[in-house]
Amino acid sequence: MAAEMVSMATSEKLKEMNWAKSIEICELVTHDQGKTKDVVKAIKKRIGNKNANTQLFAVMLLEMLMNNCGDHIHRQVIDNGLLPKLVKIVKKKTDLPVRERIFLLLDATQTALGGASGKFPQYYAAYYDLVSARVQFPQCSHVPVAEPPPMKPHTKSTPEQEPLLQNGGGEKQPSVQIVPDSGIIDKAMSVLDVLKEVLSALDPKCPEGATDEFILDLVEQCSFQKQRVMHLVMTSRDEKLVTQAIELNEQLQKVLVRHDALLSVRASSTAPFVNDEADEEEDEERLYRRQNTQRKSLC
Repeated sequence: MAAEMVSMATSEKLKEMNWAKSIEICELVTHDQGKTKDVVKAIKKRIGNKNANTQLFAVMLLEMLMNNCGDHIHRQVIDNGLLPKLVKIVKKKTDLPVRERIFLLLDATQTALGGASGKFPQYYAAYYDLVSARVQFPQCSHVPVAEPPPMKPHTKSTPEQEPLLQNGGGEKQPSVQIVPDSGIIDKAMSVLDVLKEVLSALDPKCPEGATDEFILDLVEQCSFQKQRVMHLVMTSRDEKLVTQAIELNEQLQKVLVRHDALLSVRASSTAPFVNDEADEEEDEERLYRRQNTQRKSLC
């Protein structure tokens, strides 16, 4: 049953992602975790398919599951040996959109899971295997933008999203801004410095301010800038710039992990006095906002 559903969602005959079937698979895994292993095994097989569309749809399905279905998905991906397969695909010299989609998925996932010190450091190891290998993509490469029907409440826009302009017909259209590579580095460093300074001012033993709206916005901006920096690593041919971008990415990773650590301290110190369900919703929303930065077009 699970294998058939995955095959239907990733059929080579499809022209675009079968969102209805993909959401059905997510709901199946959510309500019956026993099906998770079969679903992941089926996705692994489809990712190994020679058809580029099938591969891409399989990765997009995996992305949906990771973003919506919890830790049992992450564990099954590890247990079924899917991470080495994903790394191998990205290291291939073919210029397929699926390679970049996998790379950004691994980056977003390892960040959301806490990196090297998180619950599943295997994602961090897979991601940094690719970073260390200096995997690169064509200069104009970009991940296909395809938004599924909403499965979670819509979150507000970040200050880093492109501004909207009014055209003659009164409709909103995104403005196109070409940012120099050095500008990407400068912007990311600026946001990083502000967040580091703000976090340093917090009391590690009483980090109530870690949930302040201003700090959460900075965290979201850092997550977005991290994606831009890694896109620079993948596309730039300037060796010096790539080295600088990799170092900056590591700093961004550290400050995001530091913020997560402050949230953990706050959660443990206030646990007897707060509503557990409210805390879970808050954490889920924060992770969802961060994971969704991978869907931004960075080209």
